[in-house]
Amino acid sequence: MSEKSGYRGYIVSRPVRGVSYPHRVQNLVVRDCATRHNLLYKLSATEYAMPGCYMMLSDVLAQLPQLQGIILFSLFVLPQRAEERWAIYDRILEARCELHAALEEMVLKDRSEIESFEEMIQAVLTLPNTPMGGYYHKSENPKLNNFFLQATGE
Repeated sequence: MSEKSGYRGYIVSRPVRGVSYPHRVQNLVVRDCATRHNLLYKLSATEYAMPGCYMMLSDVLAQLPQLQGIILFSLFVLPQRAEERWAIYDRILEARCELHAALEEMVLKDRSEIESFEEMIQAVLTLPNTPMGGYYHKSENPKLNNFFLQATGE
């Protein structure tokens, strides 16, 4: 059996939380995470643009026996369905690997850390339903976009 070596990056070709990040920006974030944590970075796998497609992530998960872990561009590139995310967490931990979410600066090394990953996801999914949710969305009317900043003096 070969020794585990390095961390595979994982980036996407679709928006993350409503923002389309260029591949080069995603890779900069992933490489910076690897550098700051002294991780051996392996080139990123790039997911296809089709919504709900995780073919490249499946390929990366199949490489886990040869990897020390995966560096996601963001926690929010994982599947939306909790059962699918839990299956990924299980595969990573069973392979004795780590899962890094570079943009959120989070690391999953053991089962106790899954809760913090899921809490972050649930908090973000809840934001649009909060009373202040509308204040953070851009309006088609440019005068309204600055309303909150003017009202708070920021």
